[in-house]
Amino acid sequence: MEAEPAARMEFSWWLMLAIGVATGLLSGLLGVGGGIVMVPALVALGYTRHRANATSLASIVLVAAAGTISFATAESVDWRVGLFLGLGGIVGSTAGATLMKRLSGPTLGITFGIVLLLAGLRMAIGGELATGTITNSEIWRSTVEILIGVLAGIASGLAGVGGGTVMVPAMVFLLGVGQHTAEGTSLLAILFTALAATRVNVGNGYVDWRAMGILGVVGAATAPLATLLALQIPAATLSRVFGLFLIALAIQTIVKNRKAPEPVPA
Repeated sequence: MEAEPAARMEFSWWLMLAIGVATGLLSGLLGVGGGIVMVPALVALGYTRHRANATSLASIVLVAAAGTISFATAESVDWRVGLFLGLGGIVGSTAGATLMKRLSGPTLGITFGIVLLLAGLRMAIGGELATGTITNSEIWRSTVEILIGVLAGIASGLAGVGGGTVMVPAMVFLLGVGQHTAEGTSLLAILFTALAATRVNVGNGYVDWRAMGILGVVGAATAPLATLLALQIPAATLSRVFGLFLIALAIQTIVKNRKAPEPVPA
């Protein structure tokens, strides 16, 4: 299969560094992979939506690993929940990445926008608003965790995000996991989803390894610093501010991708 064409604009090391820093900050602060920054930024630089999604996910592997270690050091990772989310995420992200190849750029863009909008609305509502509703049995709870992982994985594979925008609110509202622990656990699960989707994307020739290296390394170096900050700031404050940002970005993404069509890669 022929590889996806490279970015249509001249490669900028400084812009990639800046995107990597922003990615690491968001990952450490909110427990997301950073694709919500990387995907639109790479598209703005001239990458097709497919290549941007794939490069973002490959970079997220390094960023999520660094963030997980930082949260784990502060004992803010639920390893059991993260494992079940990750197992479901492997299935979902593999399916999502496979389906991505069959969809056009604008379709992926609108999908990405919807993911952002839903996550933004949840974050804008506020922080820890629930104590969890799935408490009947360990078997039922584990099943729900796997299903959350599957849904997050599908969003990850389709939209080029790690899946934290789905997993964090689900853990808080359905499982009763605290905000900071939900963020750390999300990053652990994101490792599974990002790796699974990247395996598919590499086979399809979509990953830009040069950009991935810069974004991943810089993001991984920045994420631990942001994690330290996140543990000191009230989760509700971070959630509301970032939620408003996501809503604005989602609306812009959806409107933009309703315009000129882009063909599906061969």
